[in-house]
Amino acid sequence: MKAFYVIKSLGTFGITAYWLTLSYIQPKKVTHYKKRWAESVMNYIGYKVAHQGDFSQQGPRIYVGNHVSYLDILLLMAVNPHIAFLAKKEVKSWPIIGMAAVRVGTLFVDRESKHDREKLRKQLGEQLMQNKSQLVIFPSGTTTLKEEKLWKKGIFEIAQAYNIPVQLFKLDYDPYHESSFIDDDSMIGKMVHQFSLPNKKAHVTWLESIQVSHPENDAESLRQKVARP
Repeated sequence: MKAFYVIKSLGTFGITAYWLTLSYIQPKKVTHYKKRWAESVMNYIGYKVAHQGDFSQQGPRIYVGNHVSYLDILLLMAVNPHIAFLAKKEVKSWPIIGMAAVRVGTLFVDRESKHDREKLRKQLGEQLMQNKSQLVIFPSGTTTLKEEKLWKKGIFEIAQAYNIPVQLFKLDYDPYHESSFIDDDSMIGKMVHQFSLPNKKAHVTWLESIQVSHPENDAESLRQKVARP
């Protein structure tokens, strides 16, 4: 029961306070607060966070890797608070949340461009270059235990067109399956179970960085390096 109330607190007060804070603090302090908030949530859930390898603090750059859990974004943000994510352009006009999303470097895309690959590629490419963004993408588009699904090549086409480095990361958890969020898992049920698990660990390994020359081949080559047997 205690776990439930902690979850409820994180889901309402904690997240609301986070977005409110980011909306009003000085821009130069945003990175600090992103990292602090992500670390706090991971700590509440009981995960010891660690990482190895090097990542750049300079953009533009695109990070790609395996997608295991709803915890992945928090884990990545706790390690590298410079990263940014995608959101639909409507979010930008939302009260409080929109301002905070801008502050944390979110890239906004027009949902109507989903069926116009060239327009969407131009939107993202130009924002990445202009904002010097460090964008995180999960090319599988879904959470999975083994990363068996072929990666979508669209983000690799953008990287090639705008000559943006792509860096690979691998996410790992201990215990692995219990930390995942897949198939018909219930968010609340999963989190309640996770609170009861001892000695949990979350780990990011920063791997190679490449210049994309063949989007489809490069996507498959990188996927294989983070796929689990």
